[in-house]
Amino acid sequence: MLKYSVVIRTPMCDPHSAADPRQEPLEGIPRMFSTFDLEFAWIGLGAAIVLTVALLATDALRGSRTLSRWKDPAWLGWVAVVAYLFHNFEEYGIAADGAHHAFPDSLCTTLNQGAYPECPIPTEFYLFVNIGLIWVVAVICALLARKHVMMGFAFYSIVIVNCFLHIVLALATGTYNPGLLTAVVMFLPASAWMISVFLKHQDPPLGKWRLLGIVGIGVAANGSLPLTINLFLNDVISGPVLDLLQLLNASLILLVGALLQRSLPPAHPATAKPGTQASR
Repeated sequence: MLKYSVVIRTPMCDPHSAADPRQEPLEGIPRMFSTFDLEFAWIGLGAAIVLTVALLATDALRGSRTLSRWKDPAWLGWVAVVAYLFHNFEEYGIAADGAHHAFPDSLCTTLNQGAYPECPIPTEFYLFVNIGLIWVVAVICALLARKHVMMGFAFYSIVIVNCFLHIVLALATGTYNPGLLTAVVMFLPASAWMISVFLKHQDPPLGKWRLLGIVGIGVAANGSLPLTINLFLNDVISGPVLDLLQLLNASLILLVGALLQRSLPPAHPATAKPGTQASR
């Protein structure tokens, strides 16, 4: 695959915090971003635009025609996919401040590792996180939501917690971070509406403890990222193990979604509350 050097600086990057450029790079740690590393967010943007049209202009992504799409778990599952694809573009495409492929440098400098090419985190790490999480797990959740109501809400575990982290980081530092705009404009209202539908517009009610389970796996999944990175930086695990752990981490969302689905009463109906009128 074609490789080319990328050194991206964002407003968050402090050049004085970078590692000494005279140091020899660690053996086996890639310093180059592949073409796909730099283009996957643009592919996701195209998919997000197509899915947005399908969500709003067609019934193709609805799980039930008797429910308002706004209360349909399957439709809401695809909303989470779309929101995260747009969010991904802000992080790895063009950030709101105009920086390109900004998130890797932002993460590295936040962890005091310096910006690329000094940062030792393998460049393919970001693909293992995002392709597994969004292109695979989020899509599977949305597809399964047609028959399994909890799967339509499962990926909001990542949306809710990621929204919180972006906003808290911005408030703590007083600066923009890549992904903040879509976290506020998309994740925040989507999360608020999902919680409302989850607690008030499903019959029988799905329950607060199941919502806590969704948020809990989101906390665990997001928390595992810095944990596994630190294990790698301290030579506890190798780069390939770091990458594979991200796939296992993403799969936990499917596992928890399935467990929460099994906890529902038998034959949980995909219907609105009595008296709720189906609409667009």
